[in-house]
Amino acid sequence: MGNTSSTDLQQATNEAETQVKEQQAEQEAAHGIRLYKFITAASAGKWELLSSHAQPRFYDTNEDQRNKQPEYYLEVDAGEIDQRADNTLCYVADPAAKRVTFAANEGLWALKFPSSDAYRAFMTELEDDVFQNTYGFSRDSSKAAKELGDFKNMFFNAEAGEAAAPMEVDASPDRPAIGELREKSTPAKAGTPIEGMVIGANRNSYLRRGAAFDVMKNVEAGVEDTGITFSFTPLKRGAPASPGTPTFTPSKVLLANGERTMNMLSPGASSKLFHADVEYQKVVSEWTFQKDEVDIPQADIAHDHKASQLEDGANTLLGLDANRLCKWDLRDPRGVVQEAGDASPIVQWTGGKDFARGTNFSCMATSGAGHVVVGSKDGKIRLYSSKTLTQAKTSIPGLGKASLLLMSHMTVNGYWQQQMTTSWSSNPPLETM
Repeated sequence: MGNTSSTDLQQATNEAETQVKEQQAEQEAAHGIRLYKFITAASAGKWELLSSHAQPRFYDTNEDQRNKQPEYYLEVDAGEIDQRADNTLCYVADPAAKRVTFAANEGLWALKFPSSDAYRAFMTELEDDVFQNTYGFSRDSSKAAKELGDFKNMFFNAEAGEAAAPMEVDASPDRPAIGELREKSTPAKAGTPIEGMVIGANRNSYLRRGAAFDVMKNVEAGVEDTGITFSFTPLKRGAPASPGTPTFTPSKVLLANGERTMNMLSPGASSKLFHADVEYQKVVSEWTFQKDEVDIPQADIAHDHKASQLEDGANTLLGLDANRLCKWDLRDPRGVVQEAGDASPIVQWTGGKDFARGTNFSCMATSGAGHVVVGSKDGKIRLYSSKTLTQAKTSIPGLGKASLLLMSHMTVNGYWQQQMTTSWSSNPPLETM
């Protein structure tokens, strides 16, 4: 003690005071967490504050059992919540509001945190535990890198959701604000309802109504109806077609060659690929999907990567049926695409995999980097690399009640994907699933 200087004593005192303040801040943050429950009444509903001092915690039910993997649960005493930390929570993170909304006990709940640090700490622990419960190993283990590969850093990010925060928009006459187009009414068109949308990156996008396409102009905040509608004239074979409205009806459409052409599937010919010229509004060639001289039906097709539709001469694409993922090449080895009276040229099989029964693939989409998201009839989502398509890098269980996935879209950066199903539509961030 006699050798201790006043400077050392002052430093020790400061460190002790800092530690006390940090402990007080942690206690205040813990006691300042608010728990809300969504209460439904008749056709309306509202959020009701249940506690201003909720204390959520995570615990391992197998903590005392050495031979079992950890199994983590979320407990919130104020709401009598004791739920396994997995996809059944269906949690949605909102970093800007420091809020987490989740499902438990057949109800909808929300935790509102008093500080960003408290929110971030909760989200980090939640997503660590969900990852462990989902895959059976921790996300910082060597096995995570081996099993998930390139997708390892795309999931379970405590900062995820910030990308979904509204962007600041300069609302000027030359740049309409987001939401402005929603205020513009467009008269409903009689006849066939909208069955799909073909999104273009250049001037136009298209609404598909049976055999007809409505031309939409791409603008800053969305799309505007141009009032133009067209249909494709079918490819003539044999006897001249009878006069009247073209009867070719597509079921799946991909823009190609700088968005001047479309590659299409038709429900009446599942093993055929139809190539159409948008400017001339007619089908110009017809191809057959084949592997080992056997016709292969395709339920969906997608580009190798998001920007393929803007490239001239992009001749490869991806496809699937219930138990098969495919890579196709439109370049005919004979050098002749199609001559009058000839049989359909062959779309060459260049890779993919035939799976055992049970995969039930239904739709697919790609990101800018070539990551492939594949939806299934049971609601499950799988992620592949377009280079191989042989083994899923990861698998995301269906959310809630199993529903047939009808349509899939993925953003260019691969962080968000949207699924349309028979029961619901959602756009969960891939980072937080």
